[in-house]
Amino acid sequence: MALSRDVYSAFEDVVGPENICDDPLIMPSYFSTEFAAITLPKNTEEVQAIVRLCNKHKLRFRPICTGWTGGFPPGSILLDLRRMNRIIEINEKNMYAVVEPYVISAQLQAEVMKRGLNLNLKGAGANCTAMLRGHGHMDQTTSGDDRNHLAVEWVTPEGDLVRIGSLGSSDEWFCGDGPGPSLRSLINSAVPPGTTPGVFTKCATKLYHWPGPAAFPIEGISPRYVLSEIPPGFMVRYFSFASPEMMYDAERKIGEAEIAFELMGFNMSMVAANITTSNEEEAAVFERLRKEVLGYGFMVIIAGNSPEDFDYKKRVLQQIIGESGGKSLEAVEKDPEIEGILLCQCIRISASIRETFRAGGVFNSIPIMGQRDLTMRWSIGAGKAKEPLIEKGLIVDDGGMAFGWGVENGHVGKTEIFCRYDRLNPEAVKAVDAWRKEQTARALDGRFFASGPVDQIGPVVSDYHLWWKKLQKALDPNGVSLEAGSLV
Repeated sequence: MALSRDVYSAFEDVVGPENICDDPLIMPSYFSTEFAAITLPKNTEEVQAIVRLCNKHKLRFRPICTGWTGGFPPGSILLDLRRMNRIIEINEKNMYAVVEPYVISAQLQAEVMKRGLNLNLKGAGANCTAMLRGHGHMDQTTSGDDRNHLAVEWVTPEGDLVRIGSLGSSDEWFCGDGPGPSLRSLINSAVPPGTTPGVFTKCATKLYHWPGPAAFPIEGISPRYVLSEIPPGFMVRYFSFASPEMMYDAERKIGEAEIAFELMGFNMSMVAANITTSNEEEAAVFERLRKEVLGYGFMVIIAGNSPEDFDYKKRVLQQIIGESGGKSLEAVEKDPEIEGILLCQCIRISASIRETFRAGGVFNSIPIMGQRDLTMRWSIGAGKAKEPLIEKGLIVDDGGMAFGWGVENGHVGKTEIFCRYDRLNPEAVKAVDAWRKEQTARALDGRFFASGPVDQIGPVVSDYHLWWKKLQKALDPNGVSLEAGSLV
């Protein structure tokens, strides 16, 4: 749907002629030629003006920044936030940073590491916006999800400006709550649909102590980044166990001792993907490594604040692994290059590149959050349910195991299980879809909890889906905000 010249001119007056486009030859670069227009606002005021014009002319809109989320009905207005790319503040004393949507995590992490600080980078990768909510490799010590968001600046679906948390009362960014009733749950939307209508234009995020170098000594090119040397006080190991219960025993003890900088329950397929550069190499390495592990396992990174602290953490780790019956993977322990690859990719977070684009076709996954031992027990059953599909050749045999990790030293956890399959095979597509629905229902019925359709999960959680729909109607009476926030 093309805009009339008068309406197009109104948007053009907001962003300028160079920052709006409805040219069908240009729009395919955004994967669609059916937008009414693409706009590139440079600040909060321009975002507000665009949103108000959308309400006035009943045009649906959605913002994007460093990622692509959801679909766009024909005739939508796209807000491309790439011009909003400033690091507004790095507050070293109070340990937070304030950013605009197009600041990517790698950019912010590089700046804060110079100051002895770090942040939680989400598992989606360091190329995603630093405003992204979610979970990542360093959840063990930097928490995850909305726990890291402090004050937020939010443009509502009607174009009003809301300054959430301490920002609304004191012009300070240090807190995401109060005074008075908090809107934190509204703007973070931690349960499906996991999105908030409107546009986030600024956000403060927590920073954490960083015991490593001001800059990583990175060499190589994507997807094989390596370290020229392992920084002093750092160590990477991979341990496997004869049973998931033994693995969880070690994971729980490590959390209680608070010795791990990072703990990720990679399965062996993911380890092979992260240390190789091609599908052929990955397949060969996977077959070799799977013969060396006992079963379920995890990768752990130790980071010492001093030589004494480093030595203490190593000794505690050794004792816990011995008590839990763990076995160290020699490919990591004896090869400094592989150790460096995992250290680099799991702190600078480029691991997801090879985990996602791998041999065997696309993947379908079920991620669940909750008490770590419950989510792990659920994943064992989900893995067993994959075995008939593997025998029939409908999905790739990746060891049948889930992966997961503890958050905040195990206070909560995340578990996810993949099915890799050929989506050009109708039988495989049908089988994986059935597996996913069956295991999601099992998670709900057993109160393990899981992601899934809002109407499916809502009745299990106080009918929140009904309240969410009422809230959406109140926030967006004209129905113009497509259901996606810009923390993507």
